[in-house]
Amino acid sequence: MLHVTRYMLHALYYMISCDFAPNEQLDDALLSLSLLFQPWRWYKGKETEVVKRKLSSIFNISRLKFNVSLFLSGRSALYHLLKSFKLPKDSQVIVQAFTCEAVVLPIIANKLRPLYIDIEKETFSMNINDLRNKINKNCRVLILQHTFGLTPKYRKEILQFAKINKLTVIEDLAHGFDPSIFGSLNYQLLATSYYLLSFGRSKPFSSVFGAAFISPKKINFAQLKNPSNNFILHCLVYKPITFLIKKTYDIYLGRIIHQVANILSLLIPEISEKEKSGQFDEALNKTYLNALAILLLQQLKKYDQMQKQRLTIAKYYEKRVDQSLLRYPMLIENRDKIIEKARRNNIFLGQWYDQVVVPKSLDLNKVFYHKGSCPVAEKVCQQIINLPTLIDINQANTVIKLLKSCKRLS
Repeated sequence: MLHVTRYMLHALYYMISCDFAPNEQLDDALLSLSLLFQPWRWYKGKETEVVKRKLSSIFNISRLKFNVSLFLSGRSALYHLLKSFKLPKDSQVIVQAFTCEAVVLPIIANKLRPLYIDIEKETFSMNINDLRNKINKNCRVLILQHTFGLTPKYRKEILQFAKINKLTVIEDLAHGFDPSIFGSLNYQLLATSYYLLSFGRSKPFSSVFGAAFISPKKINFAQLKNPSNNFILHCLVYKPITFLIKKTYDIYLGRIIHQVANILSLLIPEISEKEKSGQFDEALNKTYLNALAILLLQQLKKYDQMQKQRLTIAKYYEKRVDQSLLRYPMLIENRDKIIEKARRNNIFLGQWYDQVVVPKSLDLNKVFYHKGSCPVAEKVCQQIINLPTLIDINQANTVIKLLKSCKRLS
């Protein structure tokens, strides 16, 4: 019966989306459903420790003897990591423009200040020349973002620059990264940096919520509270509901389910209203639960397979790409028209990022960004779209045909 059900679900054409549950498959949905009826596994179990060991193995860091700490959200992980540095008030944390509130709000919540660096277009990551021009004596930390999973073009030079200027480096790997980078640089640079991972719903592997920081030394932080049972229930229903929506979207059933889920507030938002207003939200500053670790392990089992699929599709979009990307970035002139036409065809293209610090509703004054300070990032935000990569060749071909019909301008 399960085999027949799997076949029927596979046969239905479903929405193509960058942001809406890109990772969720039938096995994830069934596992999440089963956990709804096993509440004794929500808080206690061995899975959180297994996740730590698995992450060390997958990211080739076990030999470097790093420590893995788990959190409910990436902003919580970054908040506590920055707090552990015990920096003077108003110390500056270097970040790139073309980022999100999850990076910036933990900085401000620690009474620190972000210093925004412009980006270069090839990997949408930090421009070392702008970094050299803007660094000052108040800078203490540098966050190096691997946007879309692309290795920053000037990564080696930036790490050397940070070492010379005595900056603590946090590499933001939330979008994914190339594991081979851990073997390509000086050991001392690797062993003194910190690494941030995210397990959010649109990340390379997802437990709906979750994150980790990986540190070269053990960091003690205050014991966090558990999220509520209601929060856990929302996390557990997310995978089966979104899987069903995507699989039945083209026959309108999925649209109905989506509307009902929104009316009943079954799909917990990724960004809270408090965060959209520019404030750090303590509601997500919680511990990472065993139930979420179980969901994450299911995705980690398929990590290599999913990465190969992303790489295949990225190469299909453009043959010279040699990294598996979370989403494929593209610069266009008539973005709004293309996005609207795609939506009418059940193709939901991404817009990471449509403002230098997203979401677009965020008041940039509240995150201390001065308009005009990072002109390349500001221009890219007006032109970028993201194509999904965890799809099959036929779906990728559908996306390409749509772009050609819109006379895409790169």
